[in-house]
Formats: sequence, C-alpha cells, structure tokens
Amino acid sequence: MIMQLKQVKNYLVDMDGVILDIKYDHFFWKEHMPLIYAKKNNLSLEQSKRILHQIFHYKIKNRDWYNLDYWSNMIGIDVLREKKKQTNMDKISLNNGAIEFLKILKKENKKIFLITNAYKKTLDLKMSKFPLEKYFDDMICSHELNYVKEELPFWYMLKKKLNISYDKTVLVEDTYDNIKSASLAGITNFIYISEKCCPETKFNIIKIKSLAEISSALE
Repeated sequence: MIMQLKQVKNYLVDMDGVILDIKYDHFFWKEHMPLIYAKKNNLSLEQSKRILHQIFHYKIKNRDWYNLDYWSNMIGIDVLREKKKQTNMDKISLNNGAIEFLKILKKENKKIFLITNAYKKTLDLKMSKFPLEKYFDDMICSHELNYVKEELPFWYMLKKKLNISYDKTVLVEDTYDNIKSASLAGITNFIYISEKCCPETKFNIIKIKSLAEISSALE
C-alpha cells in the first residue's frame, strides 16, 4: 500500500493523536480537571478522580463526551476557561512529523480534510496555538453532522458533505474503533498510528508509530 499512497486523492486526517500529541488531552482531563474539581468541592484528589472518572465514563463514545459546554454544566466548572489557562496551553504540542506530512500532501496537490470529534471550541483553541488551517481544504467537527466518528452514519454524511469517493481516500487515525466504523462505510485504505499491535483486517492498513515514518513514502 505504500506505493498506492501516491495515487490516493483524498486524505481524512484526525487531529488529536495524529497531528497533535494526545498527552495534552490526557493530562487535562485526568489530572488538571480532577484537581480543579477537588478544590471546588473540598474533596481529596483521589476522591475527585474517582467521581469524575465515573461521570466521564458514562458518556464515552457519545457526542456529549466531546462537548465542553455539556461538561461545564455537568460539573459546574468553566471547562473552556480552564483549557485557556497558559499552563495548559503550553502543553498542546505537535506530533513528530505532522507538519512535514501535511506539507508533502499539499505539495502533491492532495485534498486534505481535518476530521475530528473535538468540539468546535476545542478545535478553535488548538488552532489558535498552531494555525494549521492553510494545510486543509476543510476542517470538520463531528458535531456538525450530529454523529461521532465511532458511529457508522457519520461516515455516510461526511462523504455526502465533502462530495468525495471513498475508494480514492485514506483515513489517518489513532483510534481503531473509528477505523472499523469507517470501513463499514466503504473506506478501505488506512494509516493507523498506534503503539499497539494492529488486528488482522481485510482492508489495506499501514501501522506506524508517527507520521514521520510515512512522509518518505509520499515524496
């Protein structure tokens, strides 16, 4: 499939875990928010982590999971304001090879779409630090289509919105559940970024640890 990448017309590229380092998000939700919640509610940090884990887990793989306004109302803390704190903004970082990957795709005149489950406010916040809009033909938040990427209807609606052919498309993802749902909608080519082993599949999939590994194949 390495050689086939040059023949691909459309690239659907995830944001967190692909372009941006997912460690920021893990820190924010698993460390920073429990600390703020503990202070607000006079709890120990361990109590706070346990409570928030239960609350957050209830909405996993659901649209509300990515909705900052929903969580602000649910836990009584302005989540966006917390994200905007400089100490948190400083932790947002690019993944190794991300910019080089996008530059090569742009040079090769590929259609590049950022496809993320992130809430629009989250996307805007991250783009305020790293203005990557110039690399993408469009940037789509799953909320726009009323489904998340784990859900099959999302991919049918995305295909219609972008007016593209999935047989000329590669999905670049770090979440295997999203790859599985996309495959059911007709996407057969994938770049999977993960430290984990890749399950056996019937579709074309390149397993890498970072985008730096794939750039040379596109040049």
